Amino acid sequence: MLVRSTENAQEPRCEFCDSTDLIRLISRPGIVRTRTTDDSGKLNSVEPRKAVEHMSRMYDKSGVDPGQGFREVAKRAAVGDSPHELKEAIEEVRKKDAADSHSVSDPG
Repeated sequence: MLVRSTENAQEPRCEFCDSTDLIRLISRPGIVRTRTTDDSGKLNSVEPRKAVEHMSRMYDKSGVDPGQGFREVAKRAAVGDSPHELKEAIEEVRKKDAADSHSVSDPG
């Protein structure tokens, strides 16, 4: 169940069993936007290692845990993996995260 706003929100219920005993999962942002001085609409090339270092600093500053997937991709960027290899690593992490989120079990 996706809830975009808590204003005027009804008590959430499971669509399968109608239970109100739910666990809130907050997803990590999926889009990274950059600012450029060029308004031409062209894509700028990005140094993967520098981009990951910047993202790491931003996560540290905000206090958000980026998750194991980000840490794995960051390690690979630090050792100089190519953008193509990093893209494949990101796709693998997303598939694993999606599979993990569907298999969340009740700890109690």
